[in-house]
Amino acid sequence: MATVTNWIDHLSAKEVAGAVYPGVGSEGILVLIAFVLWIGWHVIQAMQESSKLEKLARKRHGPNDHKSNIAEW
Repeated sequence: MATVTNWIDHLSAKEVAGAVYPGVGSEGILVLIAFVLWIGWHVIQAMQESSKLEKLARKRHGPNDHKSNIAEW
């Protein structure tokens, strides 16, 4: 493993060009991927919640059915 004794000389070298971590310049791609995943999660979550609510609506529970201890409420 290489050691760096002078950071100013190291960061000003042509082969480094200021890069101090791997993947420099890919931040925009990572933000785009995170945005797509975030939107995708919301779409999947909305579909799952809608299907669950539709399933409950088909059962047509009354407002007082929870008092009768109905299974699968």
